[in-house]
Amino acid sequence: MNTYQNKLAGILMLMVGFTTTVSAQQAKKFITVSGKIKFPPPAEQQEKFPFRVQKQVGDDRVTIDTIRLKPDGTYSIKIDATRPQFYILNEFEEDRLTIWAGKDNLKIDFRGMDTAAMKIKNPPYVFIEGSKENDLINEVNFMSYRNYQNMIEVGQLQYKASLAKDTALERALGEQYNWLFNDMGERIKLLMKMNQHTPVLMYALDYLHPIKDKTLILAEISRLSKAYPWLAEAKQKKEDMVRAEAIAKKTGIGATAIDFTQNNTAGKPVKLSDYRGKYVLLDFWASWCGPCRAENPNVLDNYEKYHSKGLEILGVSLDDKKDAWLKAIKDDGLEWAHVSDLKGWKNEVAKEYNIRAVPSNFLIDKEGKIVAVDLRGEELTQKLAEIFDK
Repeated sequence: MNTYQNKLAGILMLMVGFTTTVSAQQAKKFITVSGKIKFPPPAEQQEKFPFRVQKQVGDDRVTIDTIRLKPDGTYSIKIDATRPQFYILNEFEEDRLTIWAGKDNLKIDFRGMDTAAMKIKNPPYVFIEGSKENDLINEVNFMSYRNYQNMIEVGQLQYKASLAKDTALERALGEQYNWLFNDMGERIKLLMKMNQHTPVLMYALDYLHPIKDKTLILAEISRLSKAYPWLAEAKQKKEDMVRAEAIAKKTGIGATAIDFTQNNTAGKPVKLSDYRGKYVLLDFWASWCGPCRAENPNVLDNYEKYHSKGLEILGVSLDDKKDAWLKAIKDDGLEWAHVSDLKGWKNEVAKEYNIRAVPSNFLIDKEGKIVAVDLRGEELTQKLAEIFDK
């Protein structure tokens, strides 16, 4: 090849490279997400807890971008939708909303910094406007929102019944609470049948029971993966289920309880293994959880009855506000040790034990083996009687 040919070849390669780069840039696609925050948090809170665009990766949320509010509380941001995918809008840690970035721009208004005393128990419903693709998310979120409000109401009534020592009413309300939980799953399954031909269906799968509905979830993941090979969220969901199942085997009956260290209310470290040689009820709860508070009098009765015979309780709180945590301990008269890292649902111990709902508990024997899981009400009383009333 002569000098002229070499130069020509070089020019052609540059042109090909330039054309490829331009094509790649042209192929890049963004959507605009805009809206308004009705009650923006103070500037210092906005700096401490920014309004972020995030991606869910396993149990972690990875920040992609930060949204800055205008003086009037409005916002606007462009989000990469080259590959249609899910994002999370984390609104100053006041609310988190999953969206589907597809082909349409979105308008989303948030309430903002709610001053209501029950804001943790009563998160507002947020509507995603401007996209038919997001209607499935809107439907799931509204169903979940209404279901949660009903569960809160029943949980509060159950708590009042427990304080009044009305065991019959408390038991009936407990059954109603469980019915509401199962009812949500059945409604999700109907929505799935009605929305078979959309990758956004992945969002609904998170509202099914990972164990009871495992076969259905895996079948849907497989189907969606074939229909939408680019759907990375399907692969991630399958990996998450495999990981959760592995954790479940480590926390099932007969397994040795996973040891951990976490700080108590005074900031002093407490180890689970410090309780070796005694029976210990590892109790996951939170101050904002109505059913947890309703169950606390029963747990306290059993503690007072069997503590002298060797029963210990270690409470692990999924609270993120220390004042609320301490107040609930005092108000409910919970006399045992309590620990928390105040990370809410991201509590490190809760993640190790794959806690997806509270209340949850594990009864651990003197050798550190798990002998029972999720004992509540009469079941807890009967199991402890079998152990200590011999």
